[in-house]
Amino acid sequence: MVKIGFLASGNGGTLKFLHLVQQMEVYNYSIQFVIADRNCGAIEYANKNDIPNDIIEYNKTNRQDLFDSLSEFEDVDIIITNIHKVLDNKILEVFSSRLINLHYSLLPAYGGVIGMKTVDKARIDNIMFIGATCHEVSEILDGGKIICQSCFPADWRLSDEEIKDLVFQSANLCILNSILIRTESTTFSIKNYSYKKFIFNPILNFTTEEFTEEFWFKLKNE
Repeated sequence: MVKIGFLASGNGGTLKFLHLVQQMEVYNYSIQFVIADRNCGAIEYANKNDIPNDIIEYNKTNRQDLFDSLSEFEDVDIIITNIHKVLDNKILEVFSSRLINLHYSLLPAYGGVIGMKTVDKARIDNIMFIGATCHEVSEILDGGKIICQSCFPADWRLSDEEIKDLVFQSANLCILNSILIRTESTTFSIKNYSYKKFIFNPILNFTTEEFTEEFWFKLKNE
């Protein structure tokens, strides 16, 4: 069983996605904890779904509490860092092999930009392809080794909500693929599983038929 933890600051979209997928009992992982630096949607969701969670002050004058809390989860395999803070060197040195981050752009484009503000910038710049990047966390902000990327042609005639929904969907499939890449010991299938007009590299190693519009509607309304 692969054990996953979350560092969070926002609404917890990726947390909700992976938790709903966990309930399908298709993939061998379990969400162990959610730690946030503020009261946020991720904490509310964790409380609602009986996921162990805590709010820990984390700033330039208080680094130790988060380190101590993470140290209690020595058996966690992957820590997803959706926290709106730059992690300090001590945490990176000890936990770097387990830290991964999801970014809503094709890095290195819009590195350091938080959340869907990347899509706003891409619209202004009339970028032709948009998507997401899942990468390892390093001392360089959004500069760690890339694990997986997703992209698709940007149709800026769509509404802001429609575009961001597509980025969100591709991003979540990207991080699920990344978890499998990091934890599966079997050789990846040569079959190129696909979803909508999204392109993934490495290719998806799982079928996507369960990710229906009903699934995304449920996720959006969690």
